[in-house]
Amino acid sequence: MKVAELAKRQSKGLSPLKAKVLQFLEGHGDEVFSYRDEQLASAVGVKPSALSFTLWALHRDGRIDKEEVNGKVFFGSGRAIADLRERLGLAKQNPFEQARMNRDRIWARTGDVDVLELLDSVRGPWN
Repeated sequence: MKVAELAKRQSKGLSPLKAKVLQFLEGHGDEVFSYRDEQLASAVGVKPSALSFTLWALHRDGRIDKEEVNGKVFFGSGRAIADLRERLGLAKQNPFEQARMNRDRIWARTGDVDVLELLDSVRGPWN
């Protein structure tokens, strides 16, 4: 295939299947679907294997979002996944805030650690 032909195809946008799946997901902003969802596959008229590839490709391109819940991955429009995260308390947090929360949880469990005392306790008569 010639480079110009490939570049021309790429610049056209979405394939018909991707466009159909994207339109369906955006039209159902209150629903999320697993990557091999039979209901979604039948609604857009494709095999579940083709659907899974299409969903992952749309997510890779940033056109839809995904979230893992109990070990299962769900895809949906940005609005649907944001609603899911909000309802499950999975809202994305600032990494620094998450680190502070982890620190506070550890301090609550262990209390303050006297580093000098800890070092003295592990030093032995190896000198």
